[in-house]
Amino acid sequence: MSQPNILVVVTDQQRVDTVGAYGSTVCRTPNMDRVARAGMRFDKAFTPTGLCSPVRASLLSGVYPHEHRVLTNVGLHPVRAQLEPEDDRMSRALKAAGYRMGYVGKWHVSKIDPPGFGYEDYVSLGDYMTWRREQGLEVPDAYNDYLTQRAVRDEAPADKSRPAFLADNAIRLIDRYSGGAAPFFLRLDFHGPHFPNVVPDPYYSMYDPADIPQWPNNTDPLDGKPAVQRIKQKHWRTENMPWPEWAKLISAYYGEISLIDDQVGRVLDHLAALGLEDDTLVIWTSDHGDTIGAHGICNKDYTMYEEIYRVPMLMRWPGVIPEGSECGVFVHHFLDICGTVLDLTGAEVPETFHGRSLLPMMKGAAAPQDWPDSAYCEFHGSHMGLYSMRLLTTDEWAFVYHTNDIDELYDRRNDPWQMTNLAEDPAYAETLDGLKRKMVGWMAATDDHLHNEWTVDWLTKDPELIAEAPGRRRTKW
Repeated sequence: MSQPNILVVVTDQQRVDTVGAYGSTVCRTPNMDRVARAGMRFDKAFTPTGLCSPVRASLLSGVYPHEHRVLTNVGLHPVRAQLEPEDDRMSRALKAAGYRMGYVGKWHVSKIDPPGFGYEDYVSLGDYMTWRREQGLEVPDAYNDYLTQRAVRDEAPADKSRPAFLADNAIRLIDRYSGGAAPFFLRLDFHGPHFPNVVPDPYYSMYDPADIPQWPNNTDPLDGKPAVQRIKQKHWRTENMPWPEWAKLISAYYGEISLIDDQVGRVLDHLAALGLEDDTLVIWTSDHGDTIGAHGICNKDYTMYEEIYRVPMLMRWPGVIPEGSECGVFVHHFLDICGTVLDLTGAEVPETFHGRSLLPMMKGAAAPQDWPDSAYCEFHGSHMGLYSMRLLTTDEWAFVYHTNDIDELYDRRNDPWQMTNLAEDPAYAETLDGLKRKMVGWMAATDDHLHNEWTVDWLTKDPELIAEAPGRRRTKW
């Protein structure tokens, strides 16, 4: 098997239920759906963390944020400010394997731009703003005032929108790279549908807010849930926000998703026109999801609901990935994508590495017997300050450990919208104890700094597990 070209498409803050291949009946994503039909859909893909910079650093490094230490968005808090090039295992592996490397779109992982990580070409979001002004088009105020202007109509035509600009440059780089003998690796990272949704017609008016069904958990009273969730409502000014207002935001959110989908469709069509479709592995996913009205909350941080942590993830590689296939095991998406790239390039996997290669399953093999039966995710804080949380998801349960508040336990099968927190219900004490022990196992296996006597004592009260945990005065960094 020769090394394929690799196109990695990453949207920002896209919920899994916006994709037709995952059951959406409102938001239209014909090109994501066509990739799913021609390749593999991952049904249990979870993001390692629901925040932009930390999870993007995990894609490049193959380890959780607690290991690479980019805990919040770049420059936001006095923790490690950015990923360094020496921590980028994926790009180093690609370069060592002879790939030509290009990056188009959102970076947000370091103040060092992609060329400092070995990329030959880089087209940034800032380049779009410069280009837009050169076209005589005003830059909408919403780009700098997202608290009060979360969704607006872009007066520019669709072919001069930000997604179109990024797709144009992706096509330009594919043309440049396709003429040589070396394979290429191209990242195409959109800022959308992360707010503000600045969307041109016909996409801005594509979805009638009246046709968008209300989320069953939109009016969640948040009874028996951590206080930070109400604080989030206050911060984002969504307390008692009526559904019609949410529906207006969601209609623009859906519109930008469909705009991006059409632009990626142009890139896929160009690959086919150049005869590169069969030789290119396409990976299409999102860094994390969004509540956008779920539980009456906006955005993604300080909560670990499924709308945020379960993400769409699709792969297509004709002749290798069976058409219309599905992967039904838990996947830590960016970690395992990194592991897959290392496998494809023949790179040595370092001793400390949290991702695993998906390549055998992509070829149709069953998951290895030791493949995880759960997903482990983490959160360390954002604009409202540092705040530690961990999420353990199994087929039946979602358990959220809060270091500073009450925990959460949800029955995924009987309460899929996560309305009722069962963590304080004595009837579920045995279930909760088992999940806590499983979480401690994940902490130990990934060398999470929360794996210490304090945390293990609090979670399990088990003398044997406490004795196995590092001491209270452990220094990790």
